[in-house]
Amino acid sequence: MNERLNQLEQRLTEQHHRDLFLQTKHTLKALDDLAEQHRRFSSIQALSGVKIVGSEEALFYDTLAAAKEQIVVTLEKTLSDLEHKGDKNYEKNFNDGVE
Repeated sequence: MNERLNQLEQRLTEQHHRDLFLQTKHTLKALDDLAEQHRRFSSIQALSGVKIVGSEEALFYDTLAAAKEQIVVTLEKTLSDLEHKGDKNYEKNFNDGVE
């Protein structure tokens, strides 16, 4: 995912578009922080004797990964719309615009 983000950052040309990238990057970092907090909480629970359900843990991390993927896909679609702004033959991903 980091490679995809680096490629997307290279494609952004204007500063306010880079701000969009930074917001996305900060959102992904917040999800990573949430996963770390959950990991620590689960560790504390396990140490205190609470049984951890592995399938629920896997579901939690899979859901976070899916959310992060959708955030990156949305950034890719937004960037594509920005790059094709003014192109009459291009079918927009977001009809309400990207600016």
